Amino acid sequence: MENRLPDKDPRLRSLAARLDRAARDMNAFLLVLAIGLATLDLTCLWAFKMRDALPAMSHQSANATAAVNQQPPSKPAPNSQPGPPRSGW
Repeated sequence: MENRLPDKDPRLRSLAARLDRAARDMNAFLLVLAIGLATLDLTCLWAFKMRDALPAMSHQSANATAAVNQQPPSKPAPNSQPGPPRSGW
């Protein structure tokens, strides 16, 4: 039985060339993906730092809107009996 070297077989050579080309394209895609994820990471880090740097009132915005939407406490009903007459001055 004859031992063939992979360099002599044209099918293996074309397969290796196709795999090399696919790996080159995949490396470019992975590089773009890594740059995009790093940009997203830095953007989120910057946003969280900005949120922490804002005044404390900005953190309470959900509670502030809930407080605005609440009804004011009701006033006690006035006496039904008339009081002394009021003077103008």
